Amino acid sequence: MSTVNLSISQHAQRAAETLLAEIAGATAIVIATADGFDLARAGDRVVEPARIAAMVSSLAALGEAASREVGIGVPRLLVIESTEGRLVVRCMQVQGHSLVVVVLTGSAVLLGLVWHHLAAAERLMSGA
Repeated sequence: MSTVNLSISQHAQRAAETLLAEIAGATAIVIATADGFDLARAGDRVVEPARIAAMVSSLAALGEAASREVGIGVPRLLVIESTEGRLVVRCMQVQGHSLVVVVLTGSAVLLGLVWHHLAAAERLMSGA
């Protein structure tokens, strides 16, 4: 099991709720450890946080392997654009822990705004 402390879990829940409130068109937020344990969730859309956390941690690991293979550094963002929406994943370091933040949005949501709010969430969870 992951060793994320209570403080990070509390910051994660606050960040999930803030992201949902600030990103118009976001329907679900899941914050998880890089090893696939869900820490926080917010949103109206029915999702299984534990399943999403496990799947997205695998996607993040694949992104890291692909980035390393082609020599482009550490991945920060993955986007899955589908016919009815997007799954945006931000990889981040918070107090020495690798986390992934998942934002599920409609397809009309501006990605730049999502990225901006994800950067703010990283600062929030870091206690800054």
